[in-house]
Amino acid sequence: MGKEAKKNLTVRKMAASDLKAVRQIEQESFRELWTCETWLAEINAALATYFVLERKKAIIGFAGYWLVAGEAQVIRIAVKTNERGKGLGRFIADAMVRSAWQEDAEAVTLEVRKSNAPAIRTYERVGFSAAGVRPRYYDDGEDAVIMWLYRQRTGESDG
Repeated sequence: MGKEAKKNLTVRKMAASDLKAVRQIEQESFRELWTCETWLAEINAALATYFVLERKKAIIGFAGYWLVAGEAQVIRIAVKTNERGKGLGRFIADAMVRSAWQEDAEAVTLEVRKSNAPAIRTYERVGFSAAGVRPRYYDDGEDAVIMWLYRQRTGESDG
């Protein structure tokens, strides 16, 4: 993605007022949908951090994670169907990882459908590596690929 395309993008914390747009993207992206109450609980949870990706004030993606015991567990990440293939998933995933590092996470982890090759490629471009499979993880019986990204500390002493 070029500098010009990035110039029009903004990543910011998700608010309750974003949920209509977020839930529309969720419907395009996930088989298991959350209720409005679930979304409100998520964005207000102390352990959770959720973002929206905007272009010229229009929400085109979202992402979120829980930070538990020094690990950021990616909960949801999606980009509008008609915006996919443009590097936006990588853009918001990079922003999410930077946020996790700022919160002193040591690692970021996620599960992704084994059949979701575009998402797996995106996560690999961000730096994630496949570390295993959760058999029959999803309600429909599909396996999940477990992916991890470990923080690289530079310039810090061990003692």
